[in-house]
Order: sequence, then C-alpha cells, then structure tokens
Amino acid sequence: MPSWFGNACHYISVIRDEVPERVHVYAADEDTEIRYDPPERPCLVLESRSRRSSRVRVQGPGGSEDGAIAPEGFLPGVRYVMRRDSGPVWTLSVRSLLRKRHALELAGGEAWVFDTPFFWKLRVTGTVRGSPDLLGCVGPTMRCWLFAIEPSRDSPDLLAAIAYLHQRWWHS
Repeated sequence: MPSWFGNACHYISVIRDEVPERVHVYAADEDTEIRYDPPERPCLVLESRSRRSSRVRVQGPGGSEDGAIAPEGFLPGVRYVMRRDSGPVWTLSVRSLLRKRHALELAGGEAWVFDTPFFWKLRVTGTVRGSPDLLGCVGPTMRCWLFAIEPSRDSPDLLAAIAYLHQRWWHS
C-alpha cells in the first residue's frame, strides 16, 4: 500500500436506478458500512438527461449546479469536457481500444491516468506521473465503486471525473 493510504480520503460512488439517472458520491471513513444505499448526504451528484446520455449536470452537496460534462470532438465517446461558467475544468480522454485506460487533464495542468475495471480485474487505479494516487475497486455491486484518494490530490472536480468514469464504464 502507498504511504498515504492511512490518511486517504475515502469515497463511495453509487449509480442509482432512477430516472433521470444519477451518480451519487459519498464521503466515507473506515467505519462506514459498505452498502448500496448509503444514508449520508452525497458530496457530489451527476445527473443525466436520460439513461444513455453522455451529457450530465454536476451538482454540489446542496444541489447547486457546479458544472456540466459533455462529449467534445469529432469521434463520439472518445473525449469529454467538464465546463463551469463556459470555461473548461477538465478533459477526459479514452486511451485504449477496450476503453480501459483514460487520461484526465485538469485545467491547472495536473495529468492523471486511470485504469478502469476489466473482466475479472475489478480494480480502479489513478496515477499522477506514475505514482498511484487513487486506489479503488468495484463492489458490492457493479453500480458501486469504492475508492481512496491521496489527500493532497482530493478535489470536487476530481470526484466529478471519477463519477463520470464510473457512469461511462457502467454503460460500456
């Protein structure tokens, strides 16, 4: 385990089976019971217009709109951008034919590489300059991701990107 893991920020991402489809991200600690429907208020919600829509609204903890995510570019399903006040917050790009590897570029210049679950390997990892700064897994259902982030890298914008990755993975 990385040295930061003992102080990590822990989260649960849950895709709800509702219309419109929503992805809820909850803060957790080591005492939080892992279940499909955590009782705490979410720290972030992504809301799709429809089940298959790749355009989503990002809502903060109080339900206020915090941005929007939409596809960008000529090829569908390859590049997505989160915007706030018409300016880009981050860009997420698919980096493999099997849609397992993704690159995230934050507006501040930080670059992440994510590996999402693939068949029997149900782990989620995120690295910055080759260093693992996010570790996670699928469970207890496919609609639920559990993950930990290195504390100095934690941000609501990063959570929105991870929740969006979860939603895209669920629909792939």
